[in-house]
Amino acid sequence: MKANKLGAILVSPSILFLAVILIIPLFYTIYISLYDMRYLQLGDFVGLKNYIKVFTSDDIRSSISITFIVTFVGLFLSIITGTLLALWINSKKGFTAYIIQIVVLIPWVISMVVGALLWKWIFNNLGLLNYVLNLIGFQSVDVLGNPRTAPVALIFVIAWRTVGFAMVLILAGLKSIPKELEEAGQVDGANKWRTFWLIKLPLLKTPIMVTSIILMLSNFNNVDVPMVLTGGGPGDATNVITMELYKQGFVYFNFGVASALSFVVLMVNILLITLYIRMVKYEI
Repeated sequence: MKANKLGAILVSPSILFLAVILIIPLFYTIYISLYDMRYLQLGDFVGLKNYIKVFTSDDIRSSISITFIVTFVGLFLSIITGTLLALWINSKKGFTAYIIQIVVLIPWVISMVVGALLWKWIFNNLGLLNYVLNLIGFQSVDVLGNPRTAPVALIFVIAWRTVGFAMVLILAGLKSIPKELEEAGQVDGANKWRTFWLIKLPLLKTPIMVTSIILMLSNFNNVDVPMVLTGGGPGDATNVITMELYKQGFVYFNFGVASALSFVVLMVNILLITLYIRMVKYEI
């Protein structure tokens, strides 16, 4: 009993801290999502009208579709590129392998704001990309000002930043595969492609799924890159759900709708995590 009391006393500060910064704000967000709250003034009780607006607003539905495109296309590019880089690095040895890992991992360890500012400067009308294009005889391209190319630029920057993380986790999975399995496959006449497809890839399922969970949530909830790189524009071309949530709360000061939208985003996150965990099927 004394040990149990001591344990409860030791963890109580952490529980109190989590309650203050997570649980209480969550319930307060749910509470104000049921009211017409503008400019921090709590108005009339509106019930589920804010949630109805979230699901019926054209702007919000458009931002949700853009978010899923950016999230999953960026995730796909990161996983594919990270896997290829991991296979390449795994085939190298010594100093060369370390240098490649460091170079690929740099985008993940630097600040998202710094990386987004860097690419914004590169894609700018007077930036490095157009300088190189003009140098080789091509016309300038307004990458961030074109509704068709701006989403592509956003996806590229998000994938560029996360590919190093995917590479590290998948490379760790490759290093854990016993050499005896690869040698047995070679004895049976399997080439490099069949060795990867039939031996390595099945054993990489868990690292790939864990990487997918982390990067999917990172992409879905990313507000720094779209805010710095495009600001949600041009128009609503890159207005992802986090940008729409920010606008509802801190541009339009419609905190009732913003709270309802944030709760919907939380539920989507929980649903995606649950689906991925069920797909992985961990054995305890």
